Amino acid sequence: MPIRPMLLTITAVLALSLGAQAQTARTDDALIQETLLNYLEGGTNGDTTRLIKAFHPSASMKLVDFKTGQFRDVPIADYLNNARKTAGQKSERTTHIVRYEYAGTAAQARVEIDYPTFRFIDFFNLLKINNEWKIVSKIVSRQDTPSK
Repeated sequence: MPIRPMLLTITAVLALSLGAQAQTARTDDALIQETLLNYLEGGTNGDTTRLIKAFHPSASMKLVDFKTGQFRDVPIADYLNNARKTAGQKSERTTHIVRYEYAGTAAQARVEIDYPTFRFIDFFNLLKINNEWKIVSKIVSRQDTPSK
């Protein structure tokens, strides 16, 4: 007879554990999306406070300059200082999260930002630090939009 109560206890503990894992997964999904939307909507609306919130202070941005073809490694502080120049100004662009994935405390994401004549494709590496997802690196590419 003692086996049945023990089995029920193990089942209950397992159910609670799986429920907690599912809750954590939903929370991480929501937190990652929040970070990506802070970046996208902060940039679109000239909300530098929201934009800054998306990044870890030591983050960097890497790109091949579309004008010169040269590799550039930009501290995120420089990128954010440049964004401050247009604080409060809404940009004519549309944005969307293409995808993201995560495992434990590490994540990767792809977002796209469409302007009238070109598109930015951003690839991010994110880390979960103190229960917040932060962008720690940004790699960007620019594609011109074909004329209509």
